[in-house]
Amino acid sequence: MGVLAWILGILGGLCAVMGILTAVEVAPEFVAGADWTTWGFWLALAVVLLVGSVAAAVGRGGAE
Repeated sequence: MGVLAWILGILGGLCAVMGILTAVEVAPEFVAGADWTTWGFWLALAVVLLVGSVAAAVGRGGAE
């Protein structure tokens, strides 16, 4: 589960960066041209992934 949390955290961070790049209109036209690639979409996806990362890190469970 630690690896899953790490992967979700990295993907969440990348989505946040993509949301910021889209918001300041630095993203390439092929990414910013579609209707679903708004800054709100990328930042919402980042929030979901980062919350999933925290849940995966906390919910690892103990092995006895």
